[in-house]
Amino acid sequence: MTKDYCDISPADFPQIWQKPPFEALLACLKRLYVEPQIWGPVVSKKEVRESRENTARGRREVTTYLASIVSNALQWLDDDDQREIIWEEASRCLSQRCGRAGMGEITRRWPFQNRQAGFELIIREPPITGDSLGHKTWGSSYLMAQLLDKFTSGCLAHLLGTGHRKALKVLELGSGTGLLGLAAAATWKADVVLSDLPDITPNLEYNIEQNRGMVEQLGG
Repeated sequence: MTKDYCDISPADFPQIWQKPPFEALLACLKRLYVEPQIWGPVVSKKEVRESRENTARGRREVTTYLASIVSNALQWLDDDDQREIIWEEASRCLSQRCGRAGMGEITRRWPFQNRQAGFELIIREPPITGDSLGHKTWGSSYLMAQLLDKFTSGCLAHLLGTGHRKALKVLELGSGTGLLGLAAAATWKADVVLSDLPDITPNLEYNIEQNRGMVEQLGG
């Protein structure tokens, strides 16, 4: 899990009225970039609480600073390309603080640990537009994926347990970004077919190809 706040005080930001050089502005914006959250069951409640407190403490100052850059003509920068880079970086940092619907494309890592081998899925989530909620990776799918290994010796032991192993074929309806179906293929060593609506499938296919090698190494 990443912390949604910068490692420098807003008072130390290069101020617009000082007409800071391109390099200083860009370096500051890079430090304000928020890495996508990495979900994991080992994150303590204390870490979550501290992250939320620090986020609330610095969000207003950072947002105000970013807005001042986006709305400024940056006339002291002679290079048009440099101005565009600064505006683009500031806009991206600002959109990250406007909720998932306001963010652009993100790529997240989703770690898994099971009895056989740990693995990690890399999942891309395009910008959410209209009703394309299949472009969001839901927390419930990750929680469900964490339980797949337990099913092997539990309620699905007659299909997945030792001595009952046949070529298992699974169909997932409404796969979204593919996290759960890919985890099932890797955990169960199964042949999984993932499906969704036509607008969702291009990103689904992309995520399948990005993780295909790892899944096949695990027998899926």
